[in-house]
Amino acid sequence: MSNSRPVIGIAAWRQTVEVWESKMTIFQIDQAYVKRLLAADGVPFLIPHMPAEMLIDVVKQIDALILTGGDDVDPRSYGETDQGECKHCDIEADKAEIALVKSCIEAKIPVLGACRGIQIINVAYGGTLDQEITREGTCHGPRPTVLDDILALRHDVKISAGSRLADILGSSPRTVNTTHHQAIRDLAPGFEVSARAPDGTIEAIEPTNDDYVVGVQWHPEKLSPPDNQELFNDLVRAAAERRN
Repeated sequence: MSNSRPVIGIAAWRQTVEVWESKMTIFQIDQAYVKRLLAADGVPFLIPHMPAEMLIDVVKQIDALILTGGDDVDPRSYGETDQGECKHCDIEADKAEIALVKSCIEAKIPVLGACRGIQIINVAYGGTLDQEITREGTCHGPRPTVLDDILALRHDVKISAGSRLADILGSSPRTVNTTHHQAIRDLAPGFEVSARAPDGTIEAIEPTNDDYVVGVQWHPEKLSPPDNQELFNDLVRAAAERRN
């Protein structure tokens, strides 16, 4: 067991798609996560939504977790109402992923959250979200309507020196993609900001203790490799250390 590759759980995205002119609900992940993990010598392990009481068995099977991007977090998950800005919310998905990340953090399993992932981490521990951050005159301007155009948007982030994120990516400014229209408003207790955008948007968080939890607001898997590959390499490294 100690010589085997670490197993990295990836939280699945539940989507309803059309198959042969019929609707089907499936669990899926972007293959970019798989490619990044394979490049880091980690074994991808898809985790669908399931009852919280079953997660103890899942946690035993994985050495790290990636919380992926996806739909907006339902405002009810952080005690608020929809202000008319949210898109494609699924509160049952929120519950499943909140239970999953809490189970992993309590078990000291390394966690990387991307986009929706950082928001789920923040909400899980008592934080809130700004339901619409896109504004004229900021680095988070109005979004295009075509996915490829959204993925092409970029802005800079400033990484806090001395943070775990700085240890991974360095403390020099980085350019990342601008795919999100929501972001953290109130930071969860026990966490600190490790990167911000020029307009002040929180772009990365991590806990104030030594737990390996890194949340980034961008999509590192969607940047052109090897850009941001360090995030996946370090997650797999931490997973291997824990496994051994």
